[in-house]
Order: sequence, then C-alpha cells, then structure tokens
Amino acid sequence: MASKDRQRLLVDSLRRLVRRGAEAHLRRIVEKARSEDVASALTELPPRESHAVFAMLLADPERAAEVCAAWESSGLPELLGQFDAEELKPIFTELADDDAADILILLPEELRASILEALEDAESEPIEELLRYAEDTAGGIMSTDFFALDKELTAREAIVTLQENPDTEVVFYVYCVNEEGTLVGVLSLRQLLLVRPSTQLKEVMNSDVISVPVTMDQEEVAGIVARYDLLALPVVDEFNKLCGIVAVDDVIDVLREEATEDMMLMAGLGDTDAVLGTTAGAVRTRIPWLLAAVGGGLGAAFLIGSFEAQLAEAAILASFIPIVMGLGGNVGVQASTIVVRGIAMGQIDPSRAGQIMGAELRPAVVMALVCATVAGGAAFLIGGFDLRLAGAVATSLLTVMIFGATLGAAVPLISLRAGIDPAVATGPILTTSIDLIGVLLYFLIASAWLGL
Repeated sequence: MASKDRQRLLVDSLRRLVRRGAEAHLRRIVEKARSEDVASALTELPPRESHAVFAMLLADPERAAEVCAAWESSGLPELLGQFDAEELKPIFTELADDDAADILILLPEELRASILEALEDAESEPIEELLRYAEDTAGGIMSTDFFALDKELTAREAIVTLQENPDTEVVFYVYCVNEEGTLVGVLSLRQLLLVRPSTQLKEVMNSDVISVPVTMDQEEVAGIVARYDLLALPVVDEFNKLCGIVAVDDVIDVLREEATEDMMLMAGLGDTDAVLGTTAGAVRTRIPWLLAAVGGGLGAAFLIGSFEAQLAEAAILASFIPIVMGLGGNVGVQASTIVVRGIAMGQIDPSRAGQIMGAELRPAVVMALVCATVAGGAAFLIGGFDLRLAGAVATSLLTVMIFGATLGAAVPLISLRAGIDPAVATGPILTTSIDLIGVLLYFLIASAWLGL
C-alpha cells in the first residue's frame, strides 16, 4: 500500500473509532502505527478528535514523547495547551533534552514555566540551558546527550563505559576531553573497536577536531556538516568546552527549514505559519510585497505613457512589451535563484563577485541571443517584413535579458554585503527594477531603430 493511502486509512480509522468511543480498538491501531504516522494523522484530525487520541496516548508517556518528537507541522502547541503541566510532565521526562526545548519554546510562557517547575531539577536544568540559546544557532539545535570520555582512558575502559550507558543517543563518534572538560580529540566507533584494548584514547584520537561555537548560525552549521560529510558535529563554548552535538538528522531539519524560509521570503510570503494561518495574518504578510509590485507596475505604466507619441506612430511596439518584460524577469529570477541558493548552501564565496557574475552572464548571453533571434524573426513576419522593427525587438530583448541576468546575480551579492538577507531583498528589487528599467530600455532602443 502506498504511503499516502496508508496515511489516509489511519486518519479515517482514528476518526471513526474516536466517534464510536471504541478505545480498545483505538489503542491497538495507535500501537501498531509508527509514531511519525500518528503525529501526521493527528494534524489532520479535528481538534476534539486529536485531543481524544492524544489523551489516550498520555497513558504511555514514552510513546507520547515519540509522537511529539516526530511532529513536523504547526498545531502541537495548540494540542498540548489543552492539557495541564502535571499531565504533560511524564512526556517531557521521556523526551530528549533538545526535543523538549524545541517543543517548550513553542508553548505559551505560563505553560512552559509550569512544566519546567514540575520537572525535577536534574531534568529541567539541561532543558533550561538549551532554552537560553537562540533557536537558529548551534546551541539552539544541539543535543546535550553526547558521549565524551577522558583522553587518558584505554579503549577497553571506553567500550565498557559505553556499554554501561545504553540510554545515550546514537553514538557516531567518541569525543575526548581533558580534566577541565575541554574538547581535545575525536575518534570513530570503528577506530575504538579496532585498536588494542590497552591503547589510550589520546594515542589514537584525531586532535584536529572540527567544532562550532554555540552562537554559530544553524545554516552555517549545516554547511559545515555537508562540507565534511560528518554524522555529528561538536558544539563548544568560548573556552572550547564541549556543550553538545548537532547530529545529522538535526541538520536535515535545518536544511529543510532554511530552504522553505528562503523560498517563502523570495516570494514575499514570510514564514510558513503566517502563510497557512488566519486570513488577516496572510494578508498582513503578503500585502506589502504586492503593493511594491503595484508601485513598480504604475511606474512602468507611467513610462509607457511617456512614450505615447512613439506608440501612436508604431502601435505594433505595444505587442512586444509582454515578451520583453517576461523574458527579462524570467532570466533575472533564474540567476537570482542560483545565487541565493549558492549563498545559503555555502557554495558561493561573496568575495568572488566578479567570477560569480561572469558564470551567470555567459549562459544568459547565449540564451538572450537565441530568444532575441526567435523574437526578431517573429517581429519581422508580423510587422510586414520590416527589418527595423525586427532589429528593434531583437536588440531590446537581448539588452533587457542581459540586464535582468546581471541584476539577478548582483542583487543577492550586494544585499549580503549590506547585511540584508538576500532572500528577502532579491524578489521585490528584481521585479520592480526590471519592470521600470526594462520598459525604458525597450522604448529607447526601439525609438532609435525606428527613428521615432
């Protein structure tokens, strides 16, 4: 059965069983389903029914914690807000510290404080430590459940220690620290298992450890993990003391979040919650960008009106305005998308602006030549075999497309240097500039060709 069909069947089954009050059957269905599927199904159920299923899950705090950790969309704060701190306490006891912190930050402040107060000090302290870091930093996404050993231990002692700590999260690497807790080395589990049991960790560890500070932006952290193909990345404080690790699954979440955020910002839509939220929220988020587009369109209309005399003499020029503006905008969007993505993924070095511009302009020139030739040929036929009209359309299209590609590549780089998020600035600047300057270039070039 396909994944979507299985998910739809689970949602329908949960809804039917809740309405019938068949708790025993409901429990069996939930027990057999994966936690990720249950979390996804709860987001599709009406509030009353999702509350009933989750209330049943509270009887098994470990499973309820798995469902909360697997939750990928909005709606969890509203669901948890229907329960009190004492009911939710067992869940947060079972959750990993980083997952607990991620969920708590979404809850109303009063409920968050009540849950932390209900937890034992040993449980709440690491969570509160994580809550002190900004959400989009290495400290905000790291897990404090890592495996670190004294560098003086032998391989045999390290393996025994690992076996005595089965609750530790998946261990990819063994981090070595000195007596002050400072990170001094790392070795993989494979290395640990292959060396002689009497070998001290300091003899086989790699002292050149790739680590990041707790304040580093999560996007940069993801770039480092991707660049060095790491399964986990240690996070250190200003004294190089090991604070936590960022695992590869956390990085995947970051990459997805950042890609979604950049896509939304480039479209002028803000964050996903605002887009999928209330009507008022959606309007408030989108209207500024639409008004900016209105301003650009009115400016273009004013420019076109200023060339009224030329249009009166050669009305056919108006027929080619959409293709010139459309292709100029399209090639600009293509260039800006590539550059913004390259910046976000750390694949583009902003200091090499000239090289980046050249890399984008070369294909843009070739594409512009092809499109200009086709459009010029069409203008020649439509305009009654008028070579001047064909030349005007081809030359203006070539110029506007090259201008669009140049602007599309340049705006993200200039925005980054100015300290502005390229994803935010590129869309409105690119659209408005091509509308205004593209129209101006088109009529100036056409007027020169046609002697208007």
